Amino acid sequence: MRARRFAHLGVEAFLALSVAGGAASYGGVLRGFSWLYPVIVVTCAALAGTALARAALAGRRGAPWHPVVVAAAGLAAWVAAMCAMFFRDTSFAGLIPGPRAFASAREALDQAWHTVVFDAVPAAPNVGIVALLAGALGLIALVAETIAISCRLPALAGIALLAVLVVPATLKPNSVGAVGFAAAAAGYLGILATAQADGGSADGGGPEGRRSRRDTTRGARAPERSPGELAAAALSPGRLIILIAAIVAGALALPQVVPGFDRGLFPEGARLRSFGQNVGLNPLISLGSDLRSAEGVGILRYATNSTIPLYLRTVTVSTFDGGSWAPDNRDDQLQYPLTGITPRTPITAAPSVTTTTVITTGGFTSPYLPAPYAPTSVDGQRGRFGWDPADLSIKGDPSASRDQFYTVRSTRPDITRDVLAAANGTPRGLSSGVRDVPRGVPASVRSAAEDVTRGKATAFERAVAIQAWLRTFQYSERAPVEDGYDGTGMDVLETFLQKRSGYCIHFAAAMAVMARIVGIPSRIAVGFAPGRPTGQTVAIPSAQALTEYQVDGRDAHAWPELYFEGLGWVPFEPTPSRGVTPAYSVTDSGAQSGSTNLDQLNEGLFPSGIPGAPPAESQASAPAASGASTEASPWVAAALVALGVLAAALVLALPAALRAAQRRRRLDRGLDGIWEELEAVGLDHGLPPDPADSPRAYAKRLTAWETDDGGLRRALDTLTAEYERHAYGRPGYDADEEAARRAVAVVHQTARHAQRPVRRARIAALPPSAFAWLARALTAVAPAAKAAGATVRAAAKAAARWVRRRS
Repeated sequence: MRARRFAHLGVEAFLALSVAGGAASYGGVLRGFSWLYPVIVVTCAALAGTALARAALAGRRGAPWHPVVVAAAGLAAWVAAMCAMFFRDTSFAGLIPGPRAFASAREALDQAWHTVVFDAVPAAPNVGIVALLAGALGLIALVAETIAISCRLPALAGIALLAVLVVPATLKPNSVGAVGFAAAAAGYLGILATAQADGGSADGGGPEGRRSRRDTTRGARAPERSPGELAAAALSPGRLIILIAAIVAGALALPQVVPGFDRGLFPEGARLRSFGQNVGLNPLISLGSDLRSAEGVGILRYATNSTIPLYLRTVTVSTFDGGSWAPDNRDDQLQYPLTGITPRTPITAAPSVTTTTVITTGGFTSPYLPAPYAPTSVDGQRGRFGWDPADLSIKGDPSASRDQFYTVRSTRPDITRDVLAAANGTPRGLSSGVRDVPRGVPASVRSAAEDVTRGKATAFERAVAIQAWLRTFQYSERAPVEDGYDGTGMDVLETFLQKRSGYCIHFAAAMAVMARIVGIPSRIAVGFAPGRPTGQTVAIPSAQALTEYQVDGRDAHAWPELYFEGLGWVPFEPTPSRGVTPAYSVTDSGAQSGSTNLDQLNEGLFPSGIPGAPPAESQASAPAASGASTEASPWVAAALVALGVLAAALVLALPAALRAAQRRRRLDRGLDGIWEELEAVGLDHGLPPDPADSPRAYAKRLTAWETDDGGLRRALDTLTAEYERHAYGRPGYDADEEAARRAVAVVHQTARHAQRPVRRARIAALPPSAFAWLARALTAVAPAAKAAGATVRAAAKAAARWVRRRS
């Protein structure tokens, strides 16, 4: 009775492993692993509540409300764990929510929502986001438990468990990772194994509520086995070995078979896209998948009278803690309205140029409005938007940018090389966030910045030197992901400078850090490169016709802005093959012409001869070095993967092949072998022979698989009669072996059809009779092994006594 009461604990334990172990994949979505403890506590507490409820109700049969009581107990345990972990001060005894607990929960959800929309990955593990994660995973565990046990659908519980891995697979550059996947897979396979043993009662009472199994065709009652026997059958050593092998094979093979499974391409780019999804244009989240998209995602149009290529900026990123760049949240400092935007740093070292730009956002979804820098007024937008005095970004509700049509007037300094060279004054009025060198800068990064700028007297010369050096690198959207350094941390930056290959985020971050090392304030701007002309114009009052351009997800871009006193924030373009190099930063050295650009998406954006357009040589790129224009085909890796898959297939097919060989040998040995084959069929399909059975008694037991046409009974009568005459009849009887073989074939076919499809497939892949010889061998050697063990233990005890006497 006690064994039956707790027979479902195996499913509960594997559910906890799958959910809590899969939660380890959130490392990288949240910083560190301090958040993992409350997640494990909440998940295990919720499942403990359902386990205790099932144990308490195990002796009650036929009560349809058992699943409801079990689910309610799990929810109660979930609430108590959430209160204990996150809302203890506002709960009675730290476990029961009080009136103020709901207000605390609402505040936590608001904090979590803000983190999801605006924070960069990895996000800080504040109370709100950790409570949301723990609560969600605890509820997922309860849903999976209900599906697996109460609904008796353990395989479908995997859908709920898959939800655990969706978020890290979508957000993390390195996707789920081997540890999280292996833990989730191990738990799921364990659920399948133990749920088969438990029987998955529908009344929540475990095996106590299990109805006796009946044959679907004849209604004969099958013999019931105890929970211990069922568990032993489900978790036998052979099946345990197969379970472990499946987990290991999956953890090793999937990263090779699925492109980028462990390096961020699963699914493509492992980042949400800025078009059509509310990600707040977290600047370092959406760029990867947008750039790697085979086709442009979303369309954003703008028309402008600017005489130089125009970048649309959404937000700037200036805070870098050494782990990652992150946008600053200054919602409390936003100013209104948008008709009087005033920069903190006026332009005094050069004349200003005013530009008018009309923007249609379409499906672009973000809290930020794209606009040229630096905007002075915005008209026509719908909704409430404010502007940030620190960086002049324009921000509204989380998805406020969608389907907007507005006009931006902006001013920029008319920058030339001479103006920049003269702007060598000490920057004033800047926060430390844009001036301080991030902590943990590797020595290689610092030495690279110093070597590249050695001998450069002015800040402008140092900035141009850094840009020119970075433009000798290779542009690649795939290499950082495939080589595992896709991100913006210091370790990523160091690897990028070694590999000399990456995309805009890596180039912008590298130049921003190197500029600070040599004394130039810097930040990263995020938005869109100039795009492509549509061939259309847009007419607006009080302005000439504006030339129209369009950008899409492939134009998502990041570029560094460096501060020069009297000019403000000046953009640079260190990324080869993206954007347009500003005319004031083009050099005559080979750094530009020697760039290994893959292509120039914005080449020819502005016709030659337009004032302010960069020289043609700055936009054209030299032919790539041999083999650099396209990434090498990984045929060696593909061949190894193919060989691995072939080897795995051979290993999986080995039991079935062994069983087929045994069948052929038995059928060729006459009536003795044919009867052995009949017993092997019974063993495979759940009706093994008993030593006490006579041939006719065993054949009668096999009629449990009978169908309506009576073919099985006739086949068994034929086979039994032939075998009895052969074994017990007069010598010299000439048995009809061919009829016996046909009879065995009928029995085998009927036995297969009597099984459910899943069990039929398992028997075909792993027939128990194929390993019966191994079980017999182990049984035969067991007495000798036991005797040998006893001898060894006796010898050890004697040796120990001798040592004690000698000492």
